[in-house]
Amino acid sequence: MPHQIVEVSPNIGEMLDIKTLSQTLHRCAVGQDALAIGGVRTRVYKASHTIIADESSSYGFIAVYLRIAEGRSEEVRKNMGGQLMQCLVDFVDEKAGNVPLALSYEIQEIKADMRWNRNRIPEFMNEGIRPHE
Repeated sequence: MPHQIVEVSPNIGEMLDIKTLSQTLHRCAVGQDALAIGGVRTRVYKASHTIIADESSSYGFIAVYLRIAEGRSEEVRKNMGGQLMQCLVDFVDEKAGNVPLALSYEIQEIKADMRWNRNRIPEFMNEGIRPHE
């Protein structure tokens, strides 16, 4: 049930294509051995209003939070986080160059006794079922 939540400042769309950003981050996440492809979800939220540093409108940020279930070792989480952060950095550097952006990537573990979920997506993936197509 890995959820990759991307929060961006309102001006990111002027610097980067948000759809391509989300696809790139999603593909990096599903490429991780420690994450099951059928559970990965990536979504982007654009902040409606932000104030950054000395209030220059040219500053921006991309903050990514990967919420995962407990059970992966610290070494696996650190390795995965480093790779995912590098994916974000490489994308921004390639697409936007030297821009005043703050980038962050954080992995958050969800305690098993404090989450409830149902995911039927993997059974559809395995069966080749494509509803509503």
